[in-house]
Formats: sequence, structure tokens, C-alpha cells
Amino acid sequence: MGLCVFPHQGKAQVCGCPTVSERDTVWVTDDAGEGVGSQVWTCDHHYVLLEEVFVNVGDTLRIEPGTVVLGAGGQGRSENLVEIPFAFGSIKTVSYSTMPGALIVSRGAFLDAQGTADCPIQFSFLGDPLDGSVSLDVRGMWGGLALCGSAQTNTLNLDLSFANAPTFTGGVGSGEDLLEGVVDVSGQQRHVYGGNADPHGSSGILRHLSIRHGSTNLGWNQSGNGHETDLLQLGACGSGTVVEHIELLASADDGLHIFGGLVEVRRVMSAFHAEDAFESDQGWQGVGQHWFGLQDTALAQASNPPGRSFVYDAEGDDFEESNMDPTAEPFCTPAMSNLTLVTNGADYAACYHSLPGGDWTNSIVHGVSDAGIEIQHYLSCDGFNAIMPTQYGILTLRNWRVCGEGEVIPGRYNGNYDAQEELTGWLADSGNVVLEVLQDGDFALADGVLVDGLDPRPAAGQTVTPYYTATDDRLEVTSYHGAFHPILEPWFAGWASLDGMGLFSGEVVLTEGCTYDFACNYDPLALVDDGSCERESCAGCTFQLACNYDAMALLDDGSCTTEGCTGCTWPGAENYDPAATLDDGTCLMGVIEDVCPADLNEDGEVTSVDLLMLLSVYGEPC
Repeated sequence: MGLCVFPHQGKAQVCGCPTVSERDTVWVTDDAGEGVGSQVWTCDHHYVLLEEVFVNVGDTLRIEPGTVVLGAGGQGRSENLVEIPFAFGSIKTVSYSTMPGALIVSRGAFLDAQGTADCPIQFSFLGDPLDGSVSLDVRGMWGGLALCGSAQTNTLNLDLSFANAPTFTGGVGSGEDLLEGVVDVSGQQRHVYGGNADPHGSSGILRHLSIRHGSTNLGWNQSGNGHETDLLQLGACGSGTVVEHIELLASADDGLHIFGGLVEVRRVMSAFHAEDAFESDQGWQGVGQHWFGLQDTALAQASNPPGRSFVYDAEGDDFEESNMDPTAEPFCTPAMSNLTLVTNGADYAACYHSLPGGDWTNSIVHGVSDAGIEIQHYLSCDGFNAIMPTQYGILTLRNWRVCGEGEVIPGRYNGNYDAQEELTGWLADSGNVVLEVLQDGDFALADGVLVDGLDPRPAAGQTVTPYYTATDDRLEVTSYHGAFHPILEPWFAGWASLDGMGLFSGEVVLTEGCTYDFACNYDPLALVDDGSCERESCAGCTFQLACNYDAMALLDDGSCTTEGCTGCTWPGAENYDPAATLDDGTCLMGVIEDVCPADLNEDGEVTSVDLLMLLSVYGEPC
């Protein structure tokens, strides 16, 4: 496939920005620990991060629509193997004389990065021509973007000491941690997050960002947890932080990693990473909705340490690292809905382990070879323990649609006990079924280039019943499974780099019809109003007790009247009026000849009721 037109290129003029080739370069450093200060970055420059650059406490960095931020690759990289008494035998540590370029927003700082669909903000590496020609297997070229907040986590204090655990000091949720893969060479530890001092605060506003080809690695610890950056890290960000319409592409580790906090994240596309498209842990209790994860198994080869990669890695805490106090949780219980997780042959799309929680609803898995999800049960605080009603009971998965090649199932139990049947029953009781719903979930890459796109929208008939409508009021109410509306254009169309590479292969048929929902001929599937709306043919009186009630009327025209249809409506009255529909209280109850002795209840008819009345006294003496 030849190179496609990159969507951001042609929009530079629409944004009022110079073309990419016409922009000059601003070289950005951390200014020996002073950070960038409060600045406005505009789209007439390239901003190149020469090292890990911080936005310090009290400062605000504003990045205008259409701006390009590029990260340098770092200098003086070296590796060392350190022997440890663990299964891996040794761990790899990595150091740099100059850390790769990254942008880190410290606690108490603010990032205002509001791109638009016409003018997205781009983050990539120094050397990216920004024309869509960089292959999807190019990763680890710079650090990434990270935000630190002051919301809650379930980790310990920084010294990892149980003696100083949050239980005994700052209270539940007040633990702190350090961003992965970041080193503050100034010694100020500006990459600390957590503390629960401001759970509803804001670390920034991120809209219409495309972040690509990043994530760098500093090795891993003795528990096998990598010390690496991701394309986007959110560390204990408060609920006031806005993250929506984000593209994350080609990470050497994860696309999005959420560590604790209450941040709400909507409409994120995360694709073609070495490890996971999404990962969450450390007590996150926010919201995730309309997430699209795309995994190519040939590219998804986790190397830190070698292991499986998932479209979603759902964790709860750092139990296996002794980095949390089980008496001082908050559990990781986000409200999750409308995920679309696509792979091309992985065993599982999502993995739940280390005590994950939350209500996960109305989602789609496509392309797995065994099961939609994996529930692990190797630890006493694990995925199966979280889902068991008799134990923690904090995890529910409801109304998922799973499909793949061969005999796939909704969920696979992997653990030390034989509990597959029990898990299968729970998932079945919660409406999780094997059913193909995507219009086209198959894609193909060749040498890192997308050669066959997909249509990730659900079939139009696949709707969500009211029983599975989201109950958390932070979630948008939707009537469909997965991240995309079945008829509308996908929300990534027109601004995401993958869209310019041909990701979306479907068609949007602009169905014409009446779009006014109070019209007689309203068409709920119409996207374009054709001027045909009319209110006359279905107008009439819709009040059922009115004299002129019209059972065929859809719209009330104000003509209802009670004049001319009043009278006595009781058939046994002397002045009964069979034409009357409204009783006016004039019925005359005179003596009426008993012409029907079998009508025991005197309702004017002989029915089974009269027979039952007779049988009830049958045999009694008179």
C-alpha cells in the first residue's frame, strides 16, 4: 500500500498554522530543575524536548491546537545486569547520561493541551517527518507524556515501609509513588504522585492529542515489573482532569497506564504496542468509556521481561511487590463501559489479576483464539478472588460480546484450582456470550505498514437492553456495544494518524429522512434531514377519555373535547346512554324488572363469574 495522506498535513492551513516544513524549532530543556515555567506553545514552531522536561508546581503550560512536540532520544545509554534471587536470575538496569525527551506535569502544575478535530496536537520523536511514513513497528524513540496528581492510590509511602503505611499516617488512600521510567536529575522528586490531598483536582485538560512512537526503559525490578515510561501515564490524577479523544500509537511498552486516582478517560484509541494498549492499577476509581484497543500479535512482544501482552491488563494493586497495604486499600474499582478490544489471534484480549475491581459492561472482544478475558488465580488477592461473590466481590463483567477463531469462550480461568465451570456460570449469568458483532474486525500489517483496514462499529441491530444500561451517572448512556456508534462515523475519523493510514475501511451512508423526533414520520436512523417531516397526517386527539379520541394519532393537535359524549354509562340504569363515553353522574337507579335471574352479580351478563358464585354455595341448606 502506498503512503496515504496524513490527516494533520492538510489541516495546517485550516488551523491557521504554517505547514510542517515552514515551522522553526524551539529547543526545550528543563532549565536545571526550573522547568518550562508558565508558557504558551504555538503551532508556528516545533518544540523539541531535549531531556525530561517538567512543568513545576504552580506553573501552567498551554499547548495550542495544531502544535507539534517532539522528543529527543537521549544520550549515553548503558545497560547492566544485576543478579537477584528470583526466577529471572538477574535484572537489567539501564541508565542515560541525558534522559530521553519527555514531558512530565508535576503535582500542583497544569497542562492545557486542547487540540481540536481540525487541529490535533501531535507528540512524536525528533526525526518523524509527520507525513505518516513512519512504520508502526518503530517504538521507544522518546519518553512520552505523564501527569502527576494529588488523588488517592493504594500504595505505601515512598519508603515502602509498613511501619509508615498510610493506615497509620495520612489515612486510607494517602500513599504515594513515583512515575515509572522517570528520573528527576535535579533531585526534587517532581515525579511523585498520590497523597490524596486533592482527589477532585485537575492536572490538566487533554483533548485531541496524537502521541506516537515513544516509551523508554530503565530495566525492571525483582518482581518483574518494568521501570519504563508509557506514551501516556496518569498518576493519581483527580476527577477534574479531562482526558478525551486521544490517539496512542506504537509504544515500546503500554499505550495508556493509569495509576490510581479518579480521572475520567473517554474516547481513547491505543494501537500496535509492544505490551498493553491499556493498563490500570493502584486503586483507580475513575471512569473509562469508548476505548478502542488494537493489538497485532506480531508486534505485541513484551521484552521487559519477556511475557504476554494484552489489549487490556486490568490490575488492582502492587500486591506481588509488597508495595501496598491490604488494610488501606482503596480497591481499583473504575466504572468501565463500551470497550472494543481487537486482536488478531492472541489467546485473550484482557487479563484480570492482582485484585482488580469495577463494573465492566457492554463491551466487545474480537479476534481471540481462546477466550475474551483471562481471570487469574495464583495469589490470595487475584482476579478470581475479586470476582467471587463470597470473597471480595468487587469485579463484575456484564453483557460482553466475544468472537474469534475456533471454539472460543467468554472467559478462561487460569490458576491453582479447577474453577472454570464456576467462572463460566458467573459470566453466563451476566449476559456474556460468544457472538460476532463487528462489521469488520479483521486487519493486516506488512512490515509495519497497515495494508488492510477494518470497520470497528457494531452491527446496527446489536443494541443494549435497558437491563444493561449504565447505572453509574458518570457514564454516558448508550444503546450499543463497544466504542463506536453503529451508524455514525468513528470518533477517530479525520484527525487520528491511523485514520490517515487507512484504518477505517467502512462506509458512512448518510441516510436521509425526517430527523425531528416529534414528527409523524420521524426516522431514528436518518442522519440527514431531507425536509420531509410532517405533523398533519398523524395529528389528532390523544386523550383516551375525550369524545374525539383518535387511537391512530401520534401527535396531539389540541382538539380534544369532552362536549357531546357525556351521559349515563351504567348499563343497569334507567337512562343508560350507550353512546356516552364520559359519565356525568346522571344515572337513575329505579326498580328494574329482573329479566335475567341467572345474572347473580347483576352486571347485565351471565358469565363464569355467576357460575362460580353458584358453585360457592352449592349444597348448602336454604
